[in-house]
Amino acid sequence: MWIQDTEKGQRFVDIYKSYIDEIYQFIYMRCGFDTPVAEDISQDIFLDVFKGLDKFKGFCSERTWVYRIARNKLSDFYRKQYSQEYETCALDEALQLPDLSQDMDIRMEKSFEAKFVRACLGKMPLQYRLILLMKYVDDKSVNQIAETINKSYKATESMLQRAKKSFIKEYKLSLT
Repeated sequence: MWIQDTEKGQRFVDIYKSYIDEIYQFIYMRCGFDTPVAEDISQDIFLDVFKGLDKFKGFCSERTWVYRIARNKLSDFYRKQYSQEYETCALDEALQLPDLSQDMDIRMEKSFEAKFVRACLGKMPLQYRLILLMKYVDDKSVNQIAETINKSYKATESMLQRAKKSFIKEYKLSLT
């Protein structure tokens, strides 16, 4: 591979190998479980990592730096999605990853529940999924979400309420 021929290229390859799986999972959970979108955003993140490698001064760890780029790309993605006029929706704690110290039955139950939640979210408009992920996975405040999507606090709060109601409705429909 031609990129490995240079010192910068080898450094990039090392960073890429160290963080690609972790970054992909981080993005995948926050972009509505959309594989092609997660792959595209991850690719853009590592393109920015490569471009910025010469400017990285080491004032923080490489991991922190890569995650900062990932969060910025994710914010750009959210802004782009919300530049269109759409509503949104919410999810519950079932999406959280299971604690590996728990016994197998509890982990399997949580895993099933998380799959069920993802399936319900998958049936909803992307904007609903994204606002719920920002709120309940990224743990952002309504103010932070409003700033990200360029909406007022009140408009964001209203969208979040509609999103929650929509999720609850979809969840109940899926139970039957």
